[in-house]
Amino acid sequence: MRITCEVDTINRLLPALNLKKPSRSSHAQVSVGRSSSTSSKEATLFVMVCTAKDRNGNKYLIQGNIGQIFAKFVSEGKATIRFKEPEEDLCISKADPLQLRSLLSIVRHAAQGGDLSKVTLSTLQPASTASMKKLQSKMVITTRKDYPLTTTFPSSLQHLQVHSCGMKRLDSRILQLRKLQTLDLFDNLLTALPDDPGRWSTLKELRLAKNQFTTLPPVLWQSSLKETLAVLDVSGNQLKTLPLQVCEIKGLVQLLVDNNKITAIPPTIGALSKLRTLSATNNAITRLPACITRLPLESLDLFGNPLELPAQNIMLSSNLGVPSLVETAARAIRTLRVAYGAEDLLPHLIHYLNNARLCWCGRYCFETCARFLTKCDLRRLSQNVKAWNTAGERLVPVEAFLCSAKCLGKFQRNPHVYWAL
Repeated sequence: MRITCEVDTINRLLPALNLKKPSRSSHAQVSVGRSSSTSSKEATLFVMVCTAKDRNGNKYLIQGNIGQIFAKFVSEGKATIRFKEPEEDLCISKADPLQLRSLLSIVRHAAQGGDLSKVTLSTLQPASTASMKKLQSKMVITTRKDYPLTTTFPSSLQHLQVHSCGMKRLDSRILQLRKLQTLDLFDNLLTALPDDPGRWSTLKELRLAKNQFTTLPPVLWQSSLKETLAVLDVSGNQLKTLPLQVCEIKGLVQLLVDNNKITAIPPTIGALSKLRTLSATNNAITRLPACITRLPLESLDLFGNPLELPAQNIMLSSNLGVPSLVETAARAIRTLRVAYGAEDLLPHLIHYLNNARLCWCGRYCFETCARFLTKCDLRRLSQNVKAWNTAGERLVPVEAFLCSAKCLGKFQRNPHVYWAL
């Protein structure tokens, strides 16, 4: 049993001698095995730590020699094994959580004198030169000739950049990188993403700028990506709309949609409670949804959009009667976040649900609502804003969808504050 990780060995006697060893982790191979040259089941078990400087390894006896095992953060690939002799702590980090759990389980079982006859443990051997190579966590590819065709992508990759390679389809090997946190596919020819994101359970940043997307890939909100993504960059594509479903990516911190053909910001964007940066320069946006003022934005850039300022506050439409049964059901589906798709509902009902509006109070509404147009200063929306035209204009048109007469009255009295349910 062996794992590859980072290891920092701490001698507990040094503080008593008024000495301090600088804390510095080393790339290492940690193994659990038998000391004997034979495969005898009775051979003594050791933990062996091999590094690039000491490939022969340093052995620690297990039985009767484990003081404590600290495994609170094992899910993050971290753990500490405390030995009695020598008085050292083995601090493990950047390990595969599953492999680390297995190793700790064997060490704990062996320390307690448990039966390991059914566990296959090999004889401890010095580490090979290849195994001591530090795992590659970042790869940058900027030309087609550098793209790996005959070799695989390192499974340890956390950051991958593939720029200007003419990629038309996403390489299936990239989908298997389960440690990937940042994927940057700038300046390619992508028009879609696979419906299955493979093993992207840790992906936080997805950058698709300067490709050929005409619509946002549904995989963004129909997979685990909606739980992990914090940065989404789709600048420089051919997008005409931002679907309401993009607002289901609850963890979004940055949304960059510059240089597209987008005509409107989703009226449910107020649901992105963690959004801090919104950049939508050089699009075709004519007005903003009022719920955008609910966001704790730190940066907002709308330069180059044909925003149309009204001369005064305008009631665009008013239909505040009793909601129909269809709308009542639709409001419940959106509020409770009930998943739906083509196999569940007819196309016209899906279209109806996809056209939800978010009222100033936080409720969803559809046909039974009032539409009210007013003006708002950009400086009320964000700490860091830029004028949206060359004249330095900072007032923007804001359209509110209001689900009841009560909400309409509140909004007309003070359109610069919002209230929650």
